[in-house]
Amino acid sequence: MLVVLAIVFSGCLRKECRDIPGGYEFEIPVTLTPAKDTFRVGDTISITSTFDDMVFERKTRQEYLLEDWNFSPITDIHKIDTSPYQNGMPFYDVIVSDTMDYEQFMFSDGWSSLIGTYFYDNNVYTLFYKVVPRSPGLYCIYQASAQSVNDSQDFPGKCSGISSRTAVVLNDNTDNNIEFLSESPDTFISEWIPSRPMDRFYDAGGYCFYVAE
Repeated sequence: MLVVLAIVFSGCLRKECRDIPGGYEFEIPVTLTPAKDTFRVGDTISITSTFDDMVFERKTRQEYLLEDWNFSPITDIHKIDTSPYQNGMPFYDVIVSDTMDYEQFMFSDGWSSLIGTYFYDNNVYTLFYKVVPRSPGLYCIYQASAQSVNDSQDFPGKCSGISSRTAVVLNDNTDNNIEFLSESPDTFISEWIPSRPMDRFYDAGGYCFYVAE
């Protein structure tokens, strides 16, 4: 009897609710400018993310209304020309507008990241800041979303019991210099990340570059 009920119940589910293995995967855009492979000490690198609250979801290929959503943006900078790789944030000046709730946070292990929230107004999400390198080296910046894979935030049309996560698409994933990872002496950077490039680099808003004197 239980088996029969399970079959009937699954048949009543909307088609899209049977097609979301691993949960919803929303996409949000980020732009890094200028898009160069080499900067100089003192150059300004701008990171901007602006999009409306109808957000594209990969599994269903639909857009959903995400109002006042907690995307939990987080920025990490890795200095990857050493082994082990280093926290790159201390090698940068960070410029954040007073209108943004986004600031540097020091974790208990000494690692620092930028964390905060998107500014949401008139159905539009906005986040922008700038970083200025103070030391030469090989770096990767990650403008990711820390929204958990177990996130249960609600939205219109959401299938019951399905969690969600957010992937970041930086510069349309066109040329983010992922090949620079292979130049790191740290195998976590040069081997582990490239072994699953979509999950571990592109979806995390990865972009690598050199900083020269």
